[in-house]
Amino acid sequence: MTGKENFLRVVRHEKPERVVNGWEAAACVFDPLMAITLVAQPGKTIVDPWGVSIYWGENEPGCIPIINDKTKVCKDITCWRDYVKAPDLEIARGMDWSGALAQADAIRAQGRLVTSLMATGLFELSHYLMGFEDSLMNLLMEPEDMHDFLDYLTEYKLRYAEILVEKLHPDMVLFHDDWGSKTSLFMKPDTWREFYKPRYQKIYDFFRAQGVLIMHHADSYCAPIVPDMIDLGVDIWQGVLPTNDIPALQKQFGDRIVFMGGIDSIIDRAGWTEAEARAETRRALETYVPGGSFIPSQTYGGEGSICPGLLEVITDEISRWNAEH
Repeated sequence: MTGKENFLRVVRHEKPERVVNGWEAAACVFDPLMAITLVAQPGKTIVDPWGVSIYWGENEPGCIPIINDKTKVCKDITCWRDYVKAPDLEIARGMDWSGALAQADAIRAQGRLVTSLMATGLFELSHYLMGFEDSLMNLLMEPEDMHDFLDYLTEYKLRYAEILVEKLHPDMVLFHDDWGSKTSLFMKPDTWREFYKPRYQKIYDFFRAQGVLIMHHADSYCAPIVPDMIDLGVDIWQGVLPTNDIPALQKQFGDRIVFMGGIDSIIDRAGWTEAEARAETRRALETYVPGGSFIPSQTYGGEGSICPGLLEVITDEISRWNAEH
């Protein structure tokens, strides 16, 4: 079986030939939409098309917004239209997509799923534009303006999705939005359901109507809203942390959603050892594979590791597990 065929068995909640080894079944394409919207570079601070100052530190897994009184884009939610202007995505329609299409052909020839990365999500984009505290407080203090603001962001994401499907039509979309910390949601579940769920329903309904699989990345605590993620049509919750009590979620929801992650990325640090990495990978396999609907990987929102060599040890340990079983 190809990685794609085996992966799809898991997504269909059928018995796979083997445990899917991390990202073996999927690969992301770098397309013109990403080129004009995701401008972060390791070791640099860059202002993105929204006007957000983005910093990506060396030896860090991803970028962060730098928000202070000087850099904050949306300084007052009650007049957000004066501050927030979405990037012009129509530019991407006229760009050369031949390179992205060639990447997609090569990925499919390898027996893998063509995957498109969509980041950042609605909540993350909110706190990129106005800061974390304002993003949360405005949900409660200025709900009408937040609804209008989030509608604007949703329409932007829908335009992005339409162009992506028109030009590339990926097999799967990897949508990033972290909704919690390691141990809790950032807001009450009902608040998330009011402000975010109906908007994600629009976005994910569009992709599903086009036959695109939905992989949602959230390396955070989201256990209370797993039924809602299923309602949204999420096929794979990627980045699931061990703090979510994965076995309990598998028992309750494993016939309707796939959990990908489980390997604690705390091992990805200076001074890591092969023994430690193998032990954590083996713990995840022994704990979660029996429950089914599980794909082992680090909880990052994509393939790779900060420390050179760690990813190779993790994938080798999964291969050993498959050989043993």
